[in-house]
Amino acid sequence: MSRAVWWVSVGAALAFTVWVGTSWTMAEVSFACSKTGASGSSFRCDDRIIHVLGVWPLIGLGLLLATPPVVAALAVRKWVSWLAVAALVGLSIAGLANWTSFWGSLLFAIPLTALGSVATVMQRHPAPGNIDMP
Repeated sequence: MSRAVWWVSVGAALAFTVWVGTSWTMAEVSFACSKTGASGSSFRCDDRIIHVLGVWPLIGLGLLLATPPVVAALAVRKWVSWLAVAALVGLSIAGLANWTSFWGSLLFAIPLTALGSVATVMQRHPAPGNIDMP
């Protein structure tokens, strides 16, 4: 059951990344655009993120958000799950620290942290001598 919750987290992280790349504009991640409505740069505030920043920041965002849940889902160890939750907390803090830029979208790690915490608490301990817990 906890493995399924972790995989749902992976799906949510990847869906969020695709949504950011396809629908967000620079007005949503540029502090200059949100304050004045003009970027003062080579891009317009209504340009899509993927056209201005390219695909690599989006790939990085997807990897950062999806890797901790993937590792926890594959390992199925409680200590690895808590480590994944800690990594998601760190990503949330990084998103908060960079809330005026593209990397503020790391704040999506907050709901992933909540899902991960639920998955970890629900995770069963394997019976003594039984290391192959599904």
